[in-house]
Amino acid sequence: MYVKSGNSMKRYNILRILRVAVALLCFVLLTLTFVDWGNGTATVDGLRDAGAELARWQFVPALLSVSALTVSLLLVLTLAFGRIYCSTLCPLGTVQDGVNTLRKYRNKSARTRFLFRKPSHLLRYGVLAVTALCVAAGVGFVVALVDPYSIFGRVMHEGLRPVAQGANNFLAVFFGDSFGREVVSVSWLSALVALVTIGIIGLLAWIGGRRYCNSFCPVGTLLGEVSRASLFKIQIDTSKCVDCGLCGRKCKGECIDTAAHRIDPTRCVVCFDCIDACAQGAISFTMRSTPSAEKPAEKPAEKPADKSRRNFIATVAAVAAIPVAEAQQRHQRMERAMQGGDKHSGPRPVAPPGAQSIEHLQAKCTACHLCISKCPSHVLQPAVMEYGLQGVMQPVMRYDKGYCLYDCTLCGEVCPTGAILPLALEQKRMTQLGHAVFHRGRCVVARDGVECGNCAEHCPADAIKLQRGIDGRMYPQIEKALCIGCGACENLCPATPKAIEVKGYKVHK
Repeated sequence: MYVKSGNSMKRYNILRILRVAVALLCFVLLTLTFVDWGNGTATVDGLRDAGAELARWQFVPALLSVSALTVSLLLVLTLAFGRIYCSTLCPLGTVQDGVNTLRKYRNKSARTRFLFRKPSHLLRYGVLAVTALCVAAGVGFVVALVDPYSIFGRVMHEGLRPVAQGANNFLAVFFGDSFGREVVSVSWLSALVALVTIGIIGLLAWIGGRRYCNSFCPVGTLLGEVSRASLFKIQIDTSKCVDCGLCGRKCKGECIDTAAHRIDPTRCVVCFDCIDACAQGAISFTMRSTPSAEKPAEKPAEKPADKSRRNFIATVAAVAAIPVAEAQQRHQRMERAMQGGDKHSGPRPVAPPGAQSIEHLQAKCTACHLCISKCPSHVLQPAVMEYGLQGVMQPVMRYDKGYCLYDCTLCGEVCPTGAILPLALEQKRMTQLGHAVFHRGRCVVARDGVECGNCAEHCPADAIKLQRGIDGRMYPQIEKALCIGCGACENLCPATPKAIEVKGYKVHK
């Protein structure tokens, strides 16, 4: 019968409880950020703001936004404590832990179902290399498919958010304005991608705990290699170990080789489950290279580990430098395009204000759908093929759903990757996303002989004036230099097909 050593085990129990509490807090904050609930009450809005700020602390968004401070702090955190990011800040990691917990409660034998698995180096480093190359090439679509934060965002937006909107609409029947009614819209492509992705990740979690994190996730692979040099590590004291193997069977990272008494630091997510399970107190979270925690025979193996550690830290620095170099090149290309004019001005999809250009949006956006969730007019929708394959699921202005509000800058305020840059209100009002084009033959004035003027009445930039035609009727006249491409005219045009359409600029003016 094993007896836990009082003070030390209490300390590690507290660490595990603290880790779970932080992970749940991050999960709840990010969920509230993506899911509309509470009809804009002050308390919920405060939580959403905190969640939007937390989104900027996700690793890939921080890397793409070239936030050197955030990336440096996350790397320092990993160098100090290992992959604590994966077990606390990453919401998709918490989802996998939830699936694992559900299985444990459904089947008690599943609590000790894990076995040590050798790492899939080819798969892990292959996915990381492809992701790094796609970041360098500005192919955001591929990054969107593997970034854990973006996967979580799409699942919340396309899965849970419509449920919350439907609940609001149902309660509005009984409580009126206390629960605001909303239009429930789901992108079939984004919903399908989100469903398939979370289905695969959920299945992997059901079978092998954090198998997605340790086999496919590029963030997990990158931080795992950094954690080789972490100051604190979970280690096994062979003088206390009785070779029961319980720690390995409880390890959802499948990284404890109980036969060799070793823990793979690149796959350990520092969940503290093994420490909590050990009745002998043989596992501890202490500073690395503790003499009592390692066998003397294993010490000579430290030299090659140090060498690979230095090599990979250099690789990490190179990967982290990719967005900086790409941002500089992108800025130069945009300047050349703006100097030469937008020679290919239409017809094109319209990128949201603050995106600067379609190229900038495609290079930075990971399709997390946070901007789409926050758009009050629902004009931002996930792209299907408007931008081509490279921009699938990224935000595009769909004027059949709404139009860009003249006094709204929310999308730039919440974007964590820098794909949509924040604009001051006056700057946003002057940014030209595209220009409206009038099709006289479609207009209800010409076709049906009725008076309209909807487009001119609702144009916030006064770019549309009504002028009398040769038939004596009033038709819209568009001043292209004043048009900002907000889409109010197209959205409110009663004609089918629309008599006014907005053509996007490749580079915003």
